[in-house]
Amino acid sequence: MIRKFLASIVALIFFFPIYYLITSSFKSKIDIFFLPPKLFIFDIDFSVYEKVFVYSGVFTSNFFVSRIYDSLIIGVGSSTLTLMIAIYSGYCLSRISFKFRNFFILGILTARMMPLMAIAIPIYFVYGKLNLIDTYTGIILIHTFINLPLAVLLLKSFFDEIPTQIDENALIDGASRIKIIHKIIIPSTINGLAVTFILSFIFSWTEFICALMIGQMNIKTIPVQASILKTIPSWDYMAAFTTVSIIPVFLLILLVKNHFVRGLTLGSIKE
Repeated sequence: MIRKFLASIVALIFFFPIYYLITSSFKSKIDIFFLPPKLFIFDIDFSVYEKVFVYSGVFTSNFFVSRIYDSLIIGVGSSTLTLMIAIYSGYCLSRISFKFRNFFILGILTARMMPLMAIAIPIYFVYGKLNLIDTYTGIILIHTFINLPLAVLLLKSFFDEIPTQIDENALIDGASRIKIIHKIIIPSTINGLAVTFILSFIFSWTEFICALMIGQMNIKTIPVQASILKTIPSWDYMAAFTTVSIIPVFLLILLVKNHFVRGLTLGSIKE
């Protein structure tokens, strides 16, 4: 009973801000600033969502759709590239023993803990030389670089749960390492792959610093666009914009929720 009560309190703390955000997007400007706040009973107003998709003021009529498109291209592209590289890297760290492997793993973890500003400025100058500023390729590459350490360590832990005897038997039968990865490892860890992809996508979808520095004029992700909206004194508009922008992440999690839950618990129970 106490455990359920505490779980309910924690759930309330986490979900109340989302509830308040969504309800604020349906309120009028008067109701948003009304004291005490109207949490449950208020007049629903859908007009602000018309401004989100068809805004004739500061932005062009299709600016929101363009921001969603930019974020999807960058998120899916960087997550896919991260997953492709992490599969082979994680397999090597899990199955192949080499000198200083533990130090190499520690280096990967250290790279993930490095502050973004420590790498954003040097990469900006390098991108300027390579003409990658304000391009999808530039942002996808930097997001892949940032996501890769965590993805490699995650997949390594998933691959460690697969007995090495399976690999040895496959090698005796004449299978190559590549074939083992494609025919055995990937199908056996599909839940872990789903977790890795979703975590990489969520980071790319919400990342701000690198997207702001590299995508300057033509390419703006959702967080960058949201920071620009603070110059517009319209809280209902900002709430509606943010509400619509988080829908793709929730849809992605709902589509693969079974794989996601199983992947999070993979390895927690050992025989």
